[in-house]
Amino acid sequence: MATSANGPRPGPRLGLLITSIDVFNPEAKERSEAGIRAYFDELVASGKVDAGSVVVGRIERPHEAVAAAEEFAQACVDVVAIANVAFPNGQVFLALATNPHLSRLPLAVIADPEPKGDEWATNAWCGAIMNNFAAHRLGRPIAAIPGPSDARSFRDEFERLLRVAATIKAMRHEFIGRYGDAPGGFHSATGDQLAYAAKFGTRVDTVDLSAVRECFTTGKTSGYLADESFTDDDVRATMQSVREGREVSVDDQMLERGCRMYHALRCMARANGHTSLALRCWPEVNEPHIGVSLCLCISLLLGNADVRAAACEADWPAAVVQLLGTLLTGQPAVCLDWVNYTGGSDIVQLGHCGVGLMGHMAAGCQCEVVTAHPVLRQGGRHMGPVHIGQYEYGPKTGICMMQDVDRRFRMLAFTGESGPETDRGMKYVAADVRFPKYRELHRLILEGGFPHHLAVAFGDIREDLRLLCKFLEVEYVEP
Repeated sequence: MATSANGPRPGPRLGLLITSIDVFNPEAKERSEAGIRAYFDELVASGKVDAGSVVVGRIERPHEAVAAAEEFAQACVDVVAIANVAFPNGQVFLALATNPHLSRLPLAVIADPEPKGDEWATNAWCGAIMNNFAAHRLGRPIAAIPGPSDARSFRDEFERLLRVAATIKAMRHEFIGRYGDAPGGFHSATGDQLAYAAKFGTRVDTVDLSAVRECFTTGKTSGYLADESFTDDDVRATMQSVREGREVSVDDQMLERGCRMYHALRCMARANGHTSLALRCWPEVNEPHIGVSLCLCISLLLGNADVRAAACEADWPAAVVQLLGTLLTGQPAVCLDWVNYTGGSDIVQLGHCGVGLMGHMAAGCQCEVVTAHPVLRQGGRHMGPVHIGQYEYGPKTGICMMQDVDRRFRMLAFTGESGPETDRGMKYVAADVRFPKYRELHRLILEGGFPHHLAVAFGDIREDLRLLCKFLEVEYVEP
């Protein structure tokens, strides 16, 4: 499968254990196991799980489970599923749930409902309840997914588990480049790096803006991994691609500076192995210091899949939230503000300066324009280039996360629908969505102390986020 920064992620490596005790109906157990094994083969063939995935079974004794857990550990699986095809030996779940090499992995228990008939054939789901009881006493989050394995509902739930497992794996390899610190007063953009590392596995690498300026000026940089450079021809080719299919109302000089800065940031990310970025986009890089806005650069970095997330105002915690949206959907999530009083209308306005996403803007939108910023917040200085307009219409999930004074993480998520009728027509980049529970949303934002930045992902991924939060032990709330 594709391995670009945005797009379909490689499937996680699955460890599947099939288990039962040695009684109950043999034919019923065989049917259940055959269905599960067939589905496993489909997942491998389709690339939804890694080709190195492992299936073990059917096991009936506790010491066999210890050996299976070690086999999964040696295979470096990313997610474990226990399939009860009949009532299980209760020690099997414990052997996997407490194995030190598997202790931080997503874990699921699956079982078919009792087959129809007058015989008590499997008692498999009773075993799932027994496993769930043990999981709660152990403090080990699990997903309990009812079969049968050929049902659409089962497959939707299991493939959600796989998406979440792949996201957790990817987050633990994330290396965020923070280019410059947050502007004064942006307290939510500072964050506790070690708390995020403990929870998500993310690492943050801070780079001074002087290095950005040096690369912008010279066209080259050196980093942890490589030396990188770009040419004037590269810049001109990007300028041409920006002009194609959209209105460009800035002069060539401003567009050239924006595209040159894009190449500088891309070179620095590649040279250092930064998978995502958080950029101090003002005031230093604007007039009179470097003379370019980073808005168009962020649009290009995300639209061209150079990075998985790119957050404004050096807000690396917001980049972490963006990452969740990007990894779960395979499309780049964006960093926006709550830009209006959310308690006053069922049209919730979400927007930012000019980070319109290349390739993901609404067809027929009033304004998909590369322009100078129409908001004169810089004391009248000319600021640009920016890419403004509405993001492509359809469902959007807003994701906002905070850490309270006790270091506990809390996530707020909601899904609204955007369309021509929700477009408020403001000259910035926006996802104006209709959300009927807007008063409750407003209450949760304020009472929860959530930050002013949120990530907006394309589609409705609330159930994915809920499962992710369960495994990572993050409090999840939605209106």
